[in-house]
Amino acid sequence: MFVEFEMERLQSLYENEVKYNLSDSGNHPLSMNDLMSAEEIKEILNMEIYYGYTTGDPKLLSAIASWYPGEINADNVLVTNGSAEANFLIGWTLVEPGDEVVMVLPNYMQVPGLAKNLGASVKTIRLKESLGWHLDLDELASVVNKKTKLLSICNPSNPTGAVMTDEEMKSIAAIADKHGAYIHSDEVYRGSELDGNETKSFVHFYDRSLISCGLSKSFAHPGLRIGWLVASPKVIQSVWTRKDYTTLCASVISQEIGTKIMTLPTRKKILGRSSKMLRENLVLFQDWVNSHGELFTFVPPRAGGMAFVGYNMNINSTELVHKLRVEQSVLIVPGDCYGMDGYLRFGIGANQDYLAEGLDRVSACIKSLGY
Repeated sequence: MFVEFEMERLQSLYENEVKYNLSDSGNHPLSMNDLMSAEEIKEILNMEIYYGYTTGDPKLLSAIASWYPGEINADNVLVTNGSAEANFLIGWTLVEPGDEVVMVLPNYMQVPGLAKNLGASVKTIRLKESLGWHLDLDELASVVNKKTKLLSICNPSNPTGAVMTDEEMKSIAAIADKHGAYIHSDEVYRGSELDGNETKSFVHFYDRSLISCGLSKSFAHPGLRIGWLVASPKVIQSVWTRKDYTTLCASVISQEIGTKIMTLPTRKKILGRSSKMLRENLVLFQDWVNSHGELFTFVPPRAGGMAFVGYNMNINSTELVHKLRVEQSVLIVPGDCYGMDGYLRFGIGANQDYLAEGLDRVSACIKSLGY
């Protein structure tokens, strides 16, 4: 039976139908006028809309590679249509029927569904709220074995916003290396650390790592649909053969804009903007949580435009989300999408007034339930 991607379907159905969409986990995007000069916009208007490079415009490949200091260059990068395509191509390239995939949960749920649809056996290990949403590394070591083909993580974490330390990444790399497993690291929230201290990429800790990332979250431009995969040149070539069967290439206009975003000083400016917005919005969100007394449990995120909270109400998370949607025109993500009823994911990357008004409506719904 085909596994449906529940969270994406929920958002696809309703995110554009509500007044307050707090289901998104990215930052409020810039406009073309905010991002580019009049001359740059004029150049885009004069562009011929051709196919372009199937692996990515060389200028964009080099700009992306520059965000991974060290030995990474354009040969290590493949441009995709969003990080979702990168995730899909990783699964399609590496995972075969009967393979074992270890998933760190909660996580962006594309990969576990994809692995099951590809015929793999999926084993899970959960981040622990009691550890600040970090892994028990001894438990991980007991789960990964010689049958494990792929270990999939998300760092910084979706939906918790937790960030691994260098030591944790080294330990995870050692566990994978012991059994010759690949590590897939979804790093789409890298660069949006609230303290401004950018976490390192797994590509610098393990030579069998595959990194998916893109412009949708930390870089705040989801509508461009620019993502990428970073891996060894051999893996990139193998993935490219599959990409010929999917989207062929990304939009040349999006790649042109993406090159501007990923080139200094614009890259630094956008990531600095993301971190500042999230720091300020987290204060607002924490005050809102505190205003509800003991109703919520909350470990504040260290990165990413989201907040993952547990709640003490006698109502299913999906039921609560639809009640909010219908009665208050607010959309958030139910914990059910992560297999974690009793939790909710709020997007906190919107403009402050919008976020505050949306949270007021959530409070009104909570009050109507008698809490």
